[in-house]
Amino acid sequence: MQDTSPFQVESLTPEPGAARLVMAGELDFTTADDASAEVAKRLAEGVDVLELDLAGLTFIDSSGMAVVMNAYSEAEERGTVFRIVALTPYLRHLLKVVALDDVLDLPG
Repeated sequence: MQDTSPFQVESLTPEPGAARLVMAGELDFTTADDASAEVAKRLAEGVDVLELDLAGLTFIDSSGMAVVMNAYSEAEERGTVFRIVALTPYLRHLLKVVALDDVLDLPG
């Protein structure tokens, strides 16, 4: 039996008008709806900045990548600044392989 980390998303307010979603565990087809709902909730609140902290993710599949890209697109449509503030080396590499490092604002 595979040992997996349950998906968790925590919403923080690092500064007024900003929302940071800290995601941990596996962001995949079974958890993507939960993550998308949290993104939608924060954007509906009218935040000026939406940040994703992805450093706690242990796995991401195409559904999880779609969550990230949809969050980016929805933020852009609303005029909300979108940033990824933390990610794993693996996820950085994955974003580079699919050429999203040119589209997304990635941390240093």
